Amino acid sequence: MLQNNINVLQEMKFSIVIPCRNEKDYIEKCVQSILKQNYNSELIEIVIVDGFSNDGTREILNNLKETHNNILVLDNPSKKTPQALNIGIKKSSGDVVVILGAHTELDKNFIKLNNKFLIEKNVKVTGGTQINVGLTYTQNLIGTVMEMPFAMATAKYRWSDEEQYVDTVVYAAYRKELFNELGYFEEGFTISEDAEFNWRIRQAGYKIFFSPKIKSYYYPRDSIIGFIKQIFRYGILRVNVLKKHIDSVKLLHLVPPVFVLTLLSLIVLTFFNPAYLPFLILLLVVYFIANFTASIKTVFPKKKKYLLFLPVLVFVLHISWGLGFLVGLFLPKSSKY
Repeated sequence: MLQNNINVLQEMKFSIVIPCRNEKDYIEKCVQSILKQNYNSELIEIVIVDGFSNDGTREILNNLKETHNNILVLDNPSKKTPQALNIGIKKSSGDVVVILGAHTELDKNFIKLNNKFLIEKNVKVTGGTQINVGLTYTQNLIGTVMEMPFAMATAKYRWSDEEQYVDTVVYAAYRKELFNELGYFEEGFTISEDAEFNWRIRQAGYKIFFSPKIKSYYYPRDSIIGFIKQIFRYGILRVNVLKKHIDSVKLLHLVPPVFVLTLLSLIVLTFFNPAYLPFLILLLVVYFIANFTASIKTVFPKKKKYLLFLPVLVFVLHISWGLGFLVGLFLPKSSKY
């Protein structure tokens, strides 16, 4: 029944914009997943904005471009993501623009379902769930962390199975008219550009619809150090959104930095006065009880092999994001991060 309902809807043209730099291990799989969509191929445009890759990515892109006339490859001199997105959007010709990551593969009905919900829900933005997949134990461990509500409480698209209106979605499908009305992604200083743009969308009175039926598959970082750096940067980028729009702050955004600040304060106080040690222990005991409970619920029954390291990595995630947020409070608005 769902398939029949989808087929009778008007089919809009979709432009998939992909910022890219040195992604030789992932970019072809990403593009192939778009080419295999269960949708009219004449209504799909792929716009890849490359930041002067030097690892063989550009050769892969050129080969793909030669064999598919719906692929456009552009240069991104700044090598920055927001600039890449804006370059791609301005050159795109679709009715709908999808922002995609090079580490991602799309479910075959991704475009069709976005088209369906954009029309049926009469909204200007739709998006779905991100399913983490890995080729190694480390990638799958990181992916498991990223799917935990306890670890990523504000990112419902990572774990929710309920259709709903949300603040933000992953790999959003935007009606292109939004960019003409609200402007493009922030380039003045480095920011969580999708979250900031989605804030502007909500402020303009539009809704963002999430459906777990819209699926994408993401390859997480393949090293713990790389993951820690990524999460630390996310903390900085999030606080930059708050610097621009203070009313976009939510209580859950403040929990990790408050936890980190409290933890560091108690460690320092305990060093000078052992009387604070019980408070430090109490904080850690309460935190790890909640952490272990969430981890056990996540891994059983199919992911038991990740239980040993999962609570530790969740703790590292919270510390990294919280530290990034606190550091970001004192950084000037710049393009460094």
